[in-house]
Amino acid sequence: MTELINKFRAALKARGIPAAFITDPADIRYLSGFTGSTAYILITGENAVFFTDGRYTVQAAEEVCGDMERVIVSRYADVFAEQGEKYSKILLQSGCPLGIASIIRSAGAQIEADVEETLKTMRMVKDAGEIELIKAQYALAAKAFLKSLESFKTGLSERDWAAALEYNIKTGGADGVSFETIVASGVRGAMPHGTASSKRIGPDEPVIIDFGSRQGYTSDYTRMVYGGSDGEVLRVINIVREAVLKSIDAVRPGVVCRDIDGIARDHISSRGFGEYFNHSLGHGVGLDVHELPVLNSSGGVRLEEGMIFTVEPGIYLPGRFGVRLEDTVLVTADGAEVISRGLDNYVYPPYGL
Repeated sequence: MTELINKFRAALKARGIPAAFITDPADIRYLSGFTGSTAYILITGENAVFFTDGRYTVQAAEEVCGDMERVIVSRYADVFAEQGEKYSKILLQSGCPLGIASIIRSAGAQIEADVEETLKTMRMVKDAGEIELIKAQYALAAKAFLKSLESFKTGLSERDWAAALEYNIKTGGADGVSFETIVASGVRGAMPHGTASSKRIGPDEPVIIDFGSRQGYTSDYTRMVYGGSDGEVLRVINIVREAVLKSIDAVRPGVVCRDIDGIARDHISSRGFGEYFNHSLGHGVGLDVHELPVLNSSGGVRLEEGMIFTVEPGIYLPGRFGVRLEDTVLVTADGAEVISRGLDNYVYPPYGL
């Protein structure tokens, strides 16, 4: 933790800012180890102070790294005002609540927004401990999906499928899901974020299932469930599968994110479906399920060893069906390790058809 804080301090010093007030829960956990829901961290050139309230006295004592001063407060507004009075300029994160920013500004401090997203940029490269925790979530989510296949029956609703999967994720050991589970069948598959609905799943409908688990760190899978033989559906599945594999094959340190995105996009376009791939190729995965880097047409980040991100191209045909397939890769010294191999297949036949 000390190394991370010192790295952040160096960024503050380079920008001539005396203090930063950290409000993002994932960044707070990253710097301190604290897993509770309410806390803040002040970082200056000399100190790192952790603030929380009496509900978390014991938890903070157990979890927060020893290098931080721990302060139990009775009224957070007093803490915000105190920092605004004490420092001439304070760095605030882009997601800092307006109420907190207003109190700090009213107390006299000049606010500078962290448009560089310093901590989120630091979080792009995972250490060995983080990598193992993320891999554990991918193994857990994969087992939950395989166990859920017996519940994926036609005639049930998309919500029924999602509930079965989420039950197995939680009973498998996760604290919960990493995002709202997507189950999008038939024509609803043309909506990239078609969260599970009351629609009943018909025979031979292609179904997109996008899901993940969370226990501190997160996982993110997308697989298809399809037991039919429609040639067009199978063709689109194969095109998307090829785009995944071609993209992963190009991953290595030094490659720019937009170039990986371009490989998938060019392949899908060459098969006549370019206009139907309408989202970014991928995103980082870690404490948050959507992190930096972003793999899209403007992503200028160069890949580094230790980065973990998704590769998830899709084709969405309005009024017909959609296909998205997703793997997650760890950038290694000379290429990529696929950490989503707990589900080797991209397409699974549902039971009961």
